[in-house]
Amino acid sequence: MNIRIFRFNPIMVNTYVLSDETGEGIIVDPGNCNRGEDERLKEYVVSQGIKLKYIVNTHPHVDHIVGNPWCVAEFGVPVYMHGAGLPIYNKSYAYAIAFGMTIDEMPQPGRLLEDGDVIAFGNTSLTVLYTPGHCDGSICLYDEKEKIVFTGDLIFEHCVGRSDLPTGNEDVLQRSVREKILAMDDDVVILSGHGDQTTVGEERKNNIYIH
Repeated sequence: MNIRIFRFNPIMVNTYVLSDETGEGIIVDPGNCNRGEDERLKEYVVSQGIKLKYIVNTHPHVDHIVGNPWCVAEFGVPVYMHGAGLPIYNKSYAYAIAFGMTIDEMPQPGRLLEDGDVIAFGNTSLTVLYTPGHCDGSICLYDEKEKIVFTGDLIFEHCVGRSDLPTGNEDVLQRSVREKILAMDDDVVILSGHGDQTTVGEERKNNIYIH
């Protein structure tokens, strides 16, 4: 799997463009919020000849979804997300104002994901893990073959996600980390919603915020 990481918008979200040898691909968490970021994303997709299939939102916070309207209009692909995040998703315009961003009306999801669903593009399959705690509707995407997990804002390098935002819950977040992420092998690579990559083993040993 080919992975291209963009860091978009004032909150520096990791936007991932995934593709494989078939030329098919997806976007995870489109955080592009201005014309320059839109063009950077488009230039990469076009230059690599990627046939985008869909967009996935790991959770409904505005910094991770602000690019949805542009991406849906530009690439003609649907949005996939977990249904528990819809109440936050549908109020995105209000949250955007608080972060100094302006967004258009959000496109409604083309598919609502559930824990255990398998989504695919080309020869690549990703398992959906429902991991609430940071907010309702939070998911991780696990590529068991490549040993990579995209964790959104659940866990970062030597840190975990906030639980003090609407629908966040520290106990639930800790349970999601322990039961879904720490259950994986030590060599699984964690690609999170912000910051640098890490591994399950590194976080198991050195993440002081897991308890």
